[in-house]
Amino acid sequence: MTVEREWMAAWHEAALWKDAGWGRLLVRGEDRLAFLQRMSTNDFRAMQPGAVLPTVFTTPTGRILDWVHAWALEAEVLLLASPGAGPALLSWLRRYIFFRDRVRIEDGADRWEAIGLIGPRAAERMGGAPSPSYISQRVQIEGGEFLAARVDFPPMIWVVGPPDPIRALQKHLEQQGVPAMGKAAWEIWRIEQGIPVWGRELTETVNPLEAGLRFAISFQKGCYIGQEVIARLEHYEKVRRQLMGLYLAEEIPAEGARLEAEGREIGWLTSAVRSPRWGPIGLGYVLREYAEPGHSVSVRSGERTIPARLTALPFPLNPEEA
Repeated sequence: MTVEREWMAAWHEAALWKDAGWGRLLVRGEDRLAFLQRMSTNDFRAMQPGAVLPTVFTTPTGRILDWVHAWALEAEVLLLASPGAGPALLSWLRRYIFFRDRVRIEDGADRWEAIGLIGPRAAERMGGAPSPSYISQRVQIEGGEFLAARVDFPPMIWVVGPPDPIRALQKHLEQQGVPAMGKAAWEIWRIEQGIPVWGRELTETVNPLEAGLRFAISFQKGCYIGQEVIARLEHYEKVRRQLMGLYLAEEIPAEGARLEAEGREIGWLTSAVRSPRWGPIGLGYVLREYAEPGHSVSVRSGERTIPARLTALPFPLNPEEA
């Protein structure tokens, strides 16, 4: 199937997204919720089995280590981490287990696998479930039992379960006409949706507020690593940059290209693709004073400058609304 057909399925029907590099970490022990409470941005105090919670792990200076979805199971928490981020996150978390902590953290890749269902007919393909956001439900399909949960960002249904049944489920859905998205189609869709990914938009050079991850931050909870910095940025309105979309006039510039306006450097390009709907588009960090939809900027590509226009995220279906 072509990239455009996979992309069309994600927008108009249903499509599958799977990445073998997703981290699947298991946090166990009586103190697991208290441990995650002090280690990440969201509030785990009232988390009950079945809940799915987006949260961000940050450095002491409030910079991003990874953004994950935490699944509360009966006796453990499954952390679904970004592709490629699992080993480093596992090492980081183990460093902060203190002597009296009743916590164990393991790599759960041999026990858990995940796929994402994208598109307006995703729930239908899962038998009409699930409905509430961030609440997992047990579903049975083709003899396998899975946990499925709708999340708002990225807008999809996550399905987790043992590796062999997940592979069987993927095969079953593909036989029912649900295509698996390749990396190229996924990259187009996630940029159109404004979804930041680890290693591109999510790095130790930016904080969660700049990356648009405010929904994964609790400002009412107690201390966690990086909390003082993030709270100060929020309280004193000191967030310097914002992740924005860009309509690019011509070619696809290289990642990391400088963004310029009024003769000064105002940010950098993190990702760029050619969209079937919008043509050349990208994501980039822009200084707050320039981060206005419709603002004209330039992308420095070698000795050339490429005209671009900023837009809010996700990309509006009508470019004139940017």
